[in-house]
Amino acid sequence: MDLSSHLTNRANPKVFLAPNTSDQEIVEKAKQRLAENGLDAGLVQVNYDMQQLDPGDLYVSYDPPDLVVRAVYEKKPSGIVKMKSVAMIKL
Repeated sequence: MDLSSHLTNRANPKVFLAPNTSDQEIVEKAKQRLAENGLDAGLVQVNYDMQQLDPGDLYVSYDPPDLVVRAVYEKKPSGIVKMKSVAMIKL
């Protein structure tokens, strides 16, 4: 699957990984799986602050045993970030 097609924020693309664990091995494996699915590993950063995301960015959470990839499609003036699930990747 090519996840880069869902990354439509061309000006300043962000991919936030929220692994919900301090296990560095899981974080590295998640980054590797995201790279295998078309995302530039340099864009992936561990960050839980969805407020920093803009439309066209990706938010990836870890829901064992899967990575859930969500694309941001709207950011309300109130700060609410709306996302839709675009992929589930086995970790």
